[in-house]
Amino acid sequence: MNNKINKKTKGAIIILVLIVVVLIILIIGNNLRQTSQKKEKLQEGVEKIEKETEKIEKIDINKAEIENLSKLPGIGPVKSQAIVDYREKNGEFNSLIELTNIKGIGNKTLAKLLPYLEMIGDSAEVYAFVAEETSTSDTLPTTGITEKININSASVKQLQDLSGIGQKKAQAIIDYRNENGSFEIIEEIMSVKGIGQGIFDKIKNRIEV
Repeated sequence: MNNKINKKTKGAIIILVLIVVVLIILIIGNNLRQTSQKKEKLQEGVEKIEKETEKIEKIDINKAEIENLSKLPGIGPVKSQAIVDYREKNGEFNSLIELTNIKGIGNKTLAKLLPYLEMIGDSAEVYAFVAEETSTSDTLPTTGITEKININSASVKQLQDLSGIGQKKAQAIIDYRNENGSFEIIEEIMSVKGIGQGIFDKIKNRIEV
């Protein structure tokens, strides 16, 4: 009798063990399927992003038409038209920094655009400008008095201390000064090619005549 009970107990235990093993296998299999599905979705997402990025080749803003400019991040039809209008009015861009002279294109937008644009002018100057203008330090209050730069007597090196003014623009300021005489008002600096309202707004509190 006891042997029969023991056999039944052992049989029940074996069945329970098998059930548990089957359940564990099912759970593990389900988790593996979910993990595999997640990996597939992730891979699909990566491939989609790569395909979207491949669609946008590097653009030369001195030659690009509105249709191509509109594909750039943060640039729609309105800003594309503004870029073309600026180019027609002022001539070819000498630096990508000049894009910030266009209404609606700020420093953060320029930073997003850089990977999609062919570099114009000094690349180091452009990246330094973006890094400086988008840094959190810009939002912090300044202490002390910053000495103003006299644009009628400043050297190329001194002018380069101004935000958005690299070696080319600094030399352009001096060339303008030599050809036209001393600046009479600080606003006259916007007559120098490549220096528009955007750059002027950044430097007006640091310059004098």
